[in-house]
Amino acid sequence: MRNILLPTDYSEYANNAFFYALNLANKFGVKLYVLYSYLPPILSSGHAGQPEMLTSVYQEIEASKHEYTQRKNQQLLVEAAQQQLDTTHVHFLFEPGTVLSTVKKVIAEYEISVVVMGVHGAGASNQFMGSNTSLVIRNVTLPILAIPRHARYSSIKKIGFTTIFKDKDLDALEQIMDIGTLVGAGVHCIHVKDDSVSPADVLLHSEKWSKHFKDKNMSFEFLEKENSVEQTVNTYIHENKLDVLAIVRRNRNFFERLMSSSLSQKLTFHAEIPIFVFHERNLAVENEYSNHTRKT
Repeated sequence: MRNILLPTDYSEYANNAFFYALNLANKFGVKLYVLYSYLPPILSSGHAGQPEMLTSVYQEIEASKHEYTQRKNQQLLVEAAQQQLDTTHVHFLFEPGTVLSTVKKVIAEYEISVVVMGVHGAGASNQFMGSNTSLVIRNVTLPILAIPRHARYSSIKKIGFTTIFKDKDLDALEQIMDIGTLVGAGVHCIHVKDDSVSPADVLLHSEKWSKHFKDKNMSFEFLEKENSVEQTVNTYIHENKLDVLAIVRRNRNFFERLMSSSLSQKLTFHAEIPIFVFHERNLAVENEYSNHTRKT
């Protein structure tokens, strides 16, 4: 693994994700970049003839925001010290622009391999994730680790990976197995039986994967569907006390469905454990990071 990026707005969700990301960065021996992005003010055309005033206003607003971030950053460092966490490799970034544009900029400049983001639980707005988190997940090619506000870092011993045994799932599994090896965790490949997936294909792929990862700590779990796939996975997570769940985002509508109130109520595990999101169409790109990790 290379470096970790955490976009923040210093909310409760983002601060919780900071400490989770910091623990991971220390575990992996990598840098943690904490990004605060802001939109420069748009002043009215009435000030167009007063460039000196415009410059002064812009500078004052930026200075105020910068002072705010420095104060918040210091608070995070103090709390990290209280938790006896090493912050030697934490770097704070202050960038103008939208969250998405600044995230992409930082990824390109700082050799980021994973983006960590705090997520909202299903609340009064019935939104499962904040709009910025959802936007980043839809538009950034790297794996995203979504951290619910109630998730607390502890030793990762069990990682669940939901699969329908497509070839591209293997690319994601390669990366998950690398992470599992780094943290000493076993990987549970979870398949919920469904009429849309041929049993013969499931058997073929599971045997192939077993041979491919014969020396790894991996198991297969074939589950009968309960009321829904989500409920089945949810039950398995709770009964087996998984620490992290990894999923592959397969289509544009995935997170729109995920954020619907009916589905978010079913996915109650989201309030407790982090979720690694991989992108089916971009796994070939992401796998370059995994290959780099194995070479270094």
